[in-house]
Amino acid sequence: MFFVLTRTRPEPAVVTIVSATPDNAPLCEWRTRKAGPGPRYGSRVRNGVPLPGRTPQQVVSQLVYRVLGPLRPDRIRWVLDYHGLAGHPAAAPDETAQRCGVTVGMLRVHTGKVRAAGAALPLRPAVVAAAIRGSTPGEDHLGRVRIARTLRLPAPRKPPPPPRPPRADWQVDPRTAQAAMRVLAAVGPLDPAALLGAVTRCQRFRGRHPPTTDALSAALTTLGAARDDQGRLHAPPGSPVPDRYRAILSATGASRDLTRQDMIDILTAAGYTDTSAAGLIATTHPLFTRTGPNRYRILGVPRAQR
Repeated sequence: MFFVLTRTRPEPAVVTIVSATPDNAPLCEWRTRKAGPGPRYGSRVRNGVPLPGRTPQQVVSQLVYRVLGPLRPDRIRWVLDYHGLAGHPAAAPDETAQRCGVTVGMLRVHTGKVRAAGAALPLRPAVVAAAIRGSTPGEDHLGRVRIARTLRLPAPRKPPPPPRPPRADWQVDPRTAQAAMRVLAAVGPLDPAALLGAVTRCQRFRGRHPPTTDALSAALTTLGAARDDQGRLHAPPGSPVPDRYRAILSATGASRDLTRQDMIDILTAAGYTDTSAAGLIATTHPLFTRTGPNRYRILGVPRAQR
């Protein structure tokens, strides 16, 4: 005759722990997991003795003193330093161990003891909310993450990155001013805004914050440029003009709207190689401006009468 013994497991229960404080404020409720084989077997319940701390930092400090005891204050100082509660922000484990004069392995042993006790520690809702809220700029985020892990709570989010400082105006260097002066000498009087657009189209100036019209005008004035009563800039007499710029401005059909192929042909005739004319030069040359889809104009050349 055989006898079969069976055992039934209890259903999940809700454990509510009430604090012993005068206000009798209820602590967090923690639902036990259903027992069974696998990694969820024997899950822990927060059935420890609560602590009177009102903030996560106070709770962890009191927990460290409870777990490690008063006989080894050096160990208490190690663990507090690991959580950023020793008067300075939390640091990497090796740096903390070096500062405390202990090995990293020994530091992990004692922090593990505190973390095991914190997993079963009942917590007030206010402490939980303060521990898992996102960090703000200026807070010790690493210390807050370690405190939350010690209390077996989700890690707080990182603080948002600080806003980028406003980009300062790009200072007009000599090369920029000289490039603008060559365009001004080739084309003639130009509005500062149009001249600035021609300079910033150049390939060598891409990827940097362009100057303002006032900064460009001041730099050209230093080089001898003058302004008329309409606000246009004039190059000083005798300013050199590149031969390729002269060839582009005197090209046949320069006064009409150009297609990209027309622009490539003009650049090739002016002395640019076929590869350069069909490449970036076609879209970054300061004398050409785009007016629409596959439509370009030469800067400063009046449009032909239709």
